[in-house]
Amino acid sequence: MQRETLASKNMTIRGNLLEVYSDIYTPEVLDALDSLAPFNTDVKEIMAFRLKTRAERQQQKKRITFLEPSAYIPRTRIKVQDARDGKFQGAEIPEDLQRQWIQGTGPAAKPNAPLESSIRNVAYALLSGADGWMFDGEDALGQINTMSLDNQRNLKLAIHKDDVFMKVAETVAQEMNKWSTGFFGRNIITDWKQQLQFTTKIFRARGLHLDDRHVIDAKGKGMAASIVDMTLYIVNNYKQLQKEGSSIVLYVPKIQTAGEAALWNDMISALENYLG
Repeated sequence: MQRETLASKNMTIRGNLLEVYSDIYTPEVLDALDSLAPFNTDVKEIMAFRLKTRAERQQQKKRITFLEPSAYIPRTRIKVQDARDGKFQGAEIPEDLQRQWIQGTGPAAKPNAPLESSIRNVAYALLSGADGWMFDGEDALGQINTMSLDNQRNLKLAIHKDDVFMKVAETVAQEMNKWSTGFFGRNIITDWKQQLQFTTKIFRARGLHLDDRHVIDAKGKGMAASIVDMTLYIVNNYKQLQKEGSSIVLYVPKIQTAGEAALWNDMISALENYLG
């Protein structure tokens, strides 16, 4: 039986991960997770509704339908027809997301690799010249038990320009130029430190349908991976991203209903309010 470490009154962390990943499970992160833990019940309920609705459609041969125009979107004060007519207030698209002509995708970690090798994934991504890079926190990380945490660690080291990342990034830039000189006859990177600032960092959290295998709530239920991923990434990195004038960007996957989108909005808003 795997032992657990009490992290707060609302959750426990499995095994010795609280110690091994203390740079990721920081006190600030744990406090934020604790404040968002009540949303775990909401996630479980909305996923049960998703499965119930799917089963009913299959059993009763029902077609997928739209919400009634006069109804309110669940968890909001917006009527369906008003949403369709664009009668709602949305945020402006930030400057560093207005141009996303070329966008790459891939995890920030490699399975079973030492840090200096694993973090090369981030270096290649941020030196690629892509307008944006979506660091995949979901499907690609199922190979290794703690790969989701390695992903978070590598992103934090890169965003904070830790010495270990900067050393790797310089080496990767040299290797990329060596290749490009042979292929194009010229360097493709002139200033590698400046190049690291070009690509917008986008983090893809895991969907509402998945639980985090490491965090358990006060009821003994697995914490929704969406809550864990969002909290770990934002709390560990938002100050540095804001300092650099970069947007804090989440890619939110596999939303099936307007109500699920509204739940995401509530969770993100709660974390924003908690962090001030």
